[in-house]
Amino acid sequence: MSYNILLIEDNAEMAENIMSILELAHYNVTHAPNGKKGVEIAQRNPPDLILCDIMMPELDGYGVVHILNKDPETASIPFIFLTAKTDKSDFRTGMNLGADDYITKPFDGVDLLKVVEIRLKKNELLKSSYSNHPKDVSSFFSKAREIKEFQKLSDNRPTRSFKKKDLIFMEGQTPNDLYHIEEGRVKTYKINYDGKELITGIHSAGDFLGYVPLLEERPYNENAEALEDVRISIIPKSDFLTLIYSSKDVARTFIKMLSNNLEEMENRLLDIAYQSVRQRVASALLKINSRFAGEDEDVIITIARKDISNIVGTATESLNRTLADFRDEGLIEISGEGLKVVNKAKLEKLLR
Repeated sequence: MSYNILLIEDNAEMAENIMSILELAHYNVTHAPNGKKGVEIAQRNPPDLILCDIMMPELDGYGVVHILNKDPETASIPFIFLTAKTDKSDFRTGMNLGADDYITKPFDGVDLLKVVEIRLKKNELLKSSYSNHPKDVSSFFSKAREIKEFQKLSDNRPTRSFKKKDLIFMEGQTPNDLYHIEEGRVKTYKINYDGKELITGIHSAGDFLGYVPLLEERPYNENAEALEDVRISIIPKSDFLTLIYSSKDVARTFIKMLSNNLEEMENRLLDIAYQSVRQRVASALLKINSRFAGEDEDVIITIARKDISNIVGTATESLNRTLADFRDEGLIEISGEGLKVVNKAKLEKLLR
């Protein structure tokens, strides 16, 4: 496959040099001599990747990425800055506006080609649509391994077979792997204080098991038992954490597979992975408060601390410390009756 690259560079000599390197590597290159022209070309005929200088007349690189990032047709195009700037604040500005990477001038051809190749491969991974079917999961891992930061992912994932009534994991055990059901059905359940079994889910081929405890770094809070003969693919914890924490974009694609595209679960997993404990507690309190309050803003939240900690995805001790901090900061009040949000605006500000 031949990729189309848009080069936005006002220095003619620099542009000619970059174009010759890319064309030798069999990329199709279109050159724009300034930011304004670059935006016009990108919007008229979206390329596979954009290389853009920062300091340019008429419209600088920051303006280019800002405009293209607001256009749904161009927002997902990998965008790499070419810059002579070395101040980290300049890099941060570009990344915050939506750039994916940057190359500092002067650079050699090998560095340029490596960055371009990595970004194109990552974009191919993100553009592809994956279900939780075993073939799609294998395809996702294979494509991810082509990207440098994911080359340590396991080449082969072992499978295990379980007979009917076999336990796959038990409440209280420490999770070491992610389980992906290839065949059969599995039930997850808890045992209450009376010894009664409370079924929390029925899972079939394609479903993943045990990912929330892995993310939250806590023991399982339920049991998983085979309802019939079951075959399960074992994904090591190290692979799981690499996919979740090495790249937010790749994590989002992987989480869609984990959650089977259920939006509420998808958002919860992203929150667990990327929000701080303070942010997660603030988010949970705001959601609970809105459900309790209705039209009455002056409401006391009576949910047990343990239940709130489960919603947040953290240990009860961490929740208690955070709630105490919020009380001291005047965000909430704590009494024998429960919790009361007294400064909703400041809690909301924590989420920004």
